[in-house]
Amino acid sequence: MSEHRDTTLLILLVGSNPLPNYLSACALRPSRIALVYTEETKDAKERLKTQLRRALGEDLGIAESFVEDATCATTVRRAVDALLSGGEDPRGPPNEVLLNYTGGTKVMATHARIAFLKSHGKPENASYLDEGGKNRQPQVRFDDGRRQLLSEYSHVPLDLRTILSLHGIQHTPREPKEPAPTPEDTREILCKVLEDVPMAAALYCERGRLEEYNNPKNVVAAPFRAERYGLTLSQHLFPTDEQLSRLANGEKRRSWFKQWCKFIGGEWLEDWVGMQIRALTLEPTAEITIGVNAYRGPEKVQLEVDVGVVRGYRSYFISCTTASTKDICKGKLFEIAVRSRQLGGDLARAALVCLASDDTVSALQADIDDVWGASNTTTVFGLSEIRGWSDCGGKVRDRHSLKTWLES
Repeated sequence: MSEHRDTTLLILLVGSNPLPNYLSACALRPSRIALVYTEETKDAKERLKTQLRRALGEDLGIAESFVEDATCATTVRRAVDALLSGGEDPRGPPNEVLLNYTGGTKVMATHARIAFLKSHGKPENASYLDEGGKNRQPQVRFDDGRRQLLSEYSHVPLDLRTILSLHGIQHTPREPKEPAPTPEDTREILCKVLEDVPMAAALYCERGRLEEYNNPKNVVAAPFRAERYGLTLSQHLFPTDEQLSRLANGEKRRSWFKQWCKFIGGEWLEDWVGMQIRALTLEPTAEITIGVNAYRGPEKVQLEVDVGVVRGYRSYFISCTTASTKDICKGKLFEIAVRSRQLGGDLARAALVCLASDDTVSALQADIDDVWGASNTTTVFGLSEIRGWSDCGGKVRDRHSLKTWLES
């Protein structure tokens, strides 16, 4: 492709999380790529190849070099030497060779750099991706001291599909089943809960009661009644015979009913948080996904994130819970901290949105700060922040804390 650097080979050391490899390649945009991998990163290498060709063009030349032992200096140097010499590439040796040693083991990074130096590689052509931290933006650092912010490169394509695909994760988007909950329904529940916080727990219990029936037809005699909770919803009563008769088959009926059960039980908070993020109109434009229902491998191991946001080269993962107790919130907090690190590495940001009091939020934040000890520690937003983001009661919104986090 014309935007690639002509006859330039970029050597990448494939890590267990191939996202830094992907971002580095998209920033440097070589005409050829060589992937140095191990038995442990073989699958990650294949996924990386697919996404690199999707981002940089199907005609992108990709070579591979296998390292038998990632802890052995000799095997690492042998694999890199073969690439530096041109190997069996029918197009001949490249005019310029770049080395990005972000991924792989420490031994791989060290001895790949030594091999590069011995082959007269230039310091300005050796680099690694510094994923940034507090008061430090992600950047590509070159061994001659030069650095360039990742945001300054012309185009580093990243979306949720790419992040999940790099990890071998498949995602089924949440699809509303009409008649679906409306934004007005979401705001109605929020405002009532802010007046009476225990209502959130009552609605969660109501969800459990409804779902015990298994089949929506069985619930018609004991439906959900919005007026019992002082709510005015678009579906003030469900399920009814009339509602179910409009749906073509049993599976659609169950799916529609399950959607409403989940909504009153807590998904209303996920929807509302997504609405607040959209209203910020962030630049660059954010990709916002509500309900990341994903799975990995043939056994379809479940992986769920309530709200996923991707803007530029950063990803943000949010867990939402209508719980207010420390124990429940702490479990959700640590789960989203681990999940975000698995998917986005140090470039990811994670947050918990819950109904906890200020004191509980402070305790939760202290716990995660002590355990994680990282510059991108997961942030906890509690009841005070939710009140600030809302316009319930005619108050003026203040989404500053949310916007600041999404720009971190």
